[in-house]
Amino acid sequence: MITLPSHTSHVLQLLYALCLKSFKTAFRKESNGAMAKNNYIELDKIMLTRWIDKALNQTLTKKNITSGFRTTEIWPLNPKVTDKKLN
Repeated sequence: MITLPSHTSHVLQLLYALCLKSFKTAFRKESNGAMAKNNYIELDKIMLTRWIDKALNQTLTKKNITSGFRTTEIWPLNPKVTDKKLN
């Protein structure tokens, strides 16, 4: 079993560090634009799944995931940089 030290998830977790932040931004942009364009009509499941699909396709790319590994210093591992982020 592998565990993360306390209070380090913001530095070490790839999904949080890059992908989910990018997804939230893309989803907000997609949903806000669509709602404004359609005069803020009532949301339905089909619209929601379309926004999620578009946001996922924009953010969960090979480029973003690779960048996430570099950003978090998970691979190649650079303990000096990771330790500096935690202090």
